[in-house]
Amino acid sequence: MFKSRVYILLFLCLSFLLNSQTVPNSNKQIEIKQAASLKFDKEINEAKILSGNVICAHEGALLYCDTAYIYSETNRMVARGNILITKGDSIRVTGTNLVYDGKTKLAVLENNVKVVERDMTLTTNYLTFNLATSIANYYNGGTLVNKQNTLVSKNGHYYSASKEATFHYDVVLTNPQYTMKCDTLRYKLSNKTAYFIGPSIITSATDYIYCENGWYDTNKEKSAFSKNALLVTSQQRLKGDSLVYDRSLKYGRAFGHVNMIDTSQRSIVFGEYIEYREFKSEAFVTKHALYARILEKDTLFLAADTLYHRDLDSVNNFLNAFHHVKIYKKDLQAVCDSATMNTQDSLLQLFQNPMLWAKNSQVTGKLIQVDITKNEIKAFRIEGKVLMIQQFDSLQPNLYNQLAGKKLEGFLTNDTIRKVIVTESAEMIYYPQNKKSIIGLNQTTCNVINLWFKNGDISKITLKPKSVGKIEPLNKVDLENAKLKGFNWQYANRPKSRFELTRNVQ
Repeated sequence: MFKSRVYILLFLCLSFLLNSQTVPNSNKQIEIKQAASLKFDKEINEAKILSGNVICAHEGALLYCDTAYIYSETNRMVARGNILITKGDSIRVTGTNLVYDGKTKLAVLENNVKVVERDMTLTTNYLTFNLATSIANYYNGGTLVNKQNTLVSKNGHYYSASKEATFHYDVVLTNPQYTMKCDTLRYKLSNKTAYFIGPSIITSATDYIYCENGWYDTNKEKSAFSKNALLVTSQQRLKGDSLVYDRSLKYGRAFGHVNMIDTSQRSIVFGEYIEYREFKSEAFVTKHALYARILEKDTLFLAADTLYHRDLDSVNNFLNAFHHVKIYKKDLQAVCDSATMNTQDSLLQLFQNPMLWAKNSQVTGKLIQVDITKNEIKAFRIEGKVLMIQQFDSLQPNLYNQLAGKKLEGFLTNDTIRKVIVTESAEMIYYPQNKKSIIGLNQTTCNVINLWFKNGDISKITLKPKSVGKIEPLNKVDLENAKLKGFNWQYANRPKSRFELTRNVQ
């Protein structure tokens, strides 16, 4: 009995002496709280060997394991089996093997490592964890799960104090609604927002997003993207210097050098600002707004202060243009104050003082309608105070063939005017000519006038009812007054190239 009491006393004294040792810089020693057995033989091993429900404490953290080696001189600990580190009431770190340095407060864990804090779980096979700063790092692959979000990367850093994590190399964030891939990502657990740097891709069942800088609120499903930002839906491709997107509302805004491509209709909308609503597949475009429709042999460009574009279905779309509308095609130009285009009936309509030019011809009226198929312009119709003016010859700028009436219909082949029909109070001033020279001036009024064109010039005329106008010799014609009512030749003001369309357009 006396010997057993002596052994117990010696064991307690030894434990007290070992646990009361300090290391440089006044760092606290790793404290032994509990163990089923303790072995220590300085001649064999400088470590205290603990086994069975081991519990140690250091700097406010508790360390649990099956077996531990405590090196008091260097204030280090090596542990194996069912490793558990707890700090406070929220953070738990588990693993199979542990090396802990009490001086640096750095724990290195291996095999099935897991960090759990509230609704966040981080798993990896190799982790460093600083007990002082509660910063965890992995460098050989890891996975972070935060409710519905799963994030995988090669390297990762978790900051418990700020509830942030940073990931590098082959980063993939998976959500039931989408998948995000990037090179570098910073994730704030407090608001579930991801910030990404470098080429990044977000894909879902309905859309695709690319950018090289931005953020995404995974909780509110709101986001902002910059540097080559691109949004692709089933029918549209929206690109700009920057994008703002609300996935729940399917609502996006794009800023700076914006273009929206409609792949089904081979059309593109350009501008400096676009609002896009995916549910209705509609977009509002302002600031140098420009619409381009690709035809078989050419492209039709339309510019305005504001454009409204909507996909009616997977085949047809609708365009509204407001204020200072300008249209350019190589062989057709126009201006007006507002316009509409509907691919369902292949109709472009020009309102409020419309004016249209085709080669050396100019047409005005209250309403101009142009039939545009997928390949070319087929026809145009004009209503209300119609006036068509054709410059006879650029070498004789004061001579103009003119045609007026209440309605005009023109037909084109290969985008060139072939026939024009004017009805209701039709009136014409025309300079007939023989092979060498102008005969004179013919002025005629009737119900219907038909004109055929060849190479842009009038080649044939028929009148209903038949009427023979008086031909006045050219030397007796007052050229300045040989004009129909409303004559206003504006050919010099037509858009001369697509690059002119957005000048002075806001």
